[in-house]
Amino acid sequence: MYSILVVDDDELGRSMLKLFLQDAGFMVHSAVDGAEALQTARSEAPDVIITDALMPIIDGFELCRQCKMDSSLRHIPIIIYSGDYDREEDQRLGLSMGAFRYLLKPSSAETIVKTVNEALSESILTPRTDSDSSLDEQMQVLRSYNEVLFNKLEAKMQQLEESITRHQKSEEALKVMHSQIIQQEKMASIGQLAAGVAHEINNPMGFISSNLTTLSRYAERLDEYIARLHQSLESCPSHPDTEEIDAMRKKLKVEYIISDIRELVNESLDGATRVKRIVQDLKSFSRVDQAESCRVNLNEALETTINIAWNELKYVATVERHFGDIPDVVCYPQQLNQVFLNLLLNAAQSMEKPGSITLRTWSDDSGVCVSVADTGKGMPEEVRQRIFEPFFTTKEPGKGTGLGLSISADIVHKHAGDITVESEVGQGTTFTVRLPLASPTIALK
Repeated sequence: MYSILVVDDDELGRSMLKLFLQDAGFMVHSAVDGAEALQTARSEAPDVIITDALMPIIDGFELCRQCKMDSSLRHIPIIIYSGDYDREEDQRLGLSMGAFRYLLKPSSAETIVKTVNEALSESILTPRTDSDSSLDEQMQVLRSYNEVLFNKLEAKMQQLEESITRHQKSEEALKVMHSQIIQQEKMASIGQLAAGVAHEINNPMGFISSNLTTLSRYAERLDEYIARLHQSLESCPSHPDTEEIDAMRKKLKVEYIISDIRELVNESLDGATRVKRIVQDLKSFSRVDQAESCRVNLNEALETTINIAWNELKYVATVERHFGDIPDVVCYPQQLNQVFLNLLLNAAQSMEKPGSITLRTWSDDSGVCVSVADTGKGMPEEVRQRIFEPFFTTKEPGKGTGLGLSISADIVHKHAGDITVESEVGQGTTFTVRLPLASPTIALK
């Protein structure tokens, strides 16, 4: 029975080879590296050696070379069986170092057994010789061996660098995703809080507005009643208290009070109406009840966002609206409100002196467009190119997370849209958002 020495540091590969060869009727010895294989070969004298190329301590090439240098082992046919060294130059090196055959992993059991039988046949037919290769030949083989090892090491280093780069990018992506999730959770919490506050304000504002309206009607009736009394007194000049009542009327400024009541009530009603509008805009902006997609008019969404951000805008810029006649778009309203709010706040924060913010909307064949232009300080080209990068900010530490525009761009892209920026230092910046009428990634609920 012929014996085969299987050399492989991979246990599964080693076991598979043993199984193939044992099923074919061979006795099988095994080793986990070239050093162990040399010891086993000297003690067991196998008829054929099948070795992997890439192994620790002594690899398959060096094992082959040392066997051919050893007079007691050089007659043993060696089959190199490798999946790592698979280039033609690797195969040529293995054969030049004395290997009988060079097989690439994975090979079928039939191929392996056939190659072993061919090696045995050639070993029987070829007489043993003790001739050594010349020094030049050995040096040439060693140079080829070193070149292959260097190329393999270089390839492995490149793979390692690529793996490290991918790992770093994955870590950065996870960091960005984590920060975006936190930011979105904050926005969702703020939205829920805003909706709750709006609801709490809306209830008392309801009866305040109702009471003011009723008070206005009561004041009109009192005014009518007092005017009628005054006419009655004037029709009775002989009434003993007429002069005294006239004097008191002037002293108490009844006419002024009556007219001022109307103005006070009207002003209060106007203030109540403004509060109700702010509350409604707050509810519309939060859109807690509209987490699903729906059709939205972006002109209305912009008006809502302007009202929400008005306290940040009114002291630094005048807001100009140039809204076109645009169709509705299918979107997630709360997310787009966040985009418009970020653009408006960025425009306001870019103002070094009072300026203007111009909002335009229009539609074309591709969908609906929204632009937010400011007359702020603008930005240089190197900043413009990085403006949508996560965590990139030009603000002072503690005054910005660098996520606002990154999240905005992500939201627009999820709507199958596009966001671009044009800027000139000292002239201002214009952000343009383009959205399709119906995104292929957003289904209408």
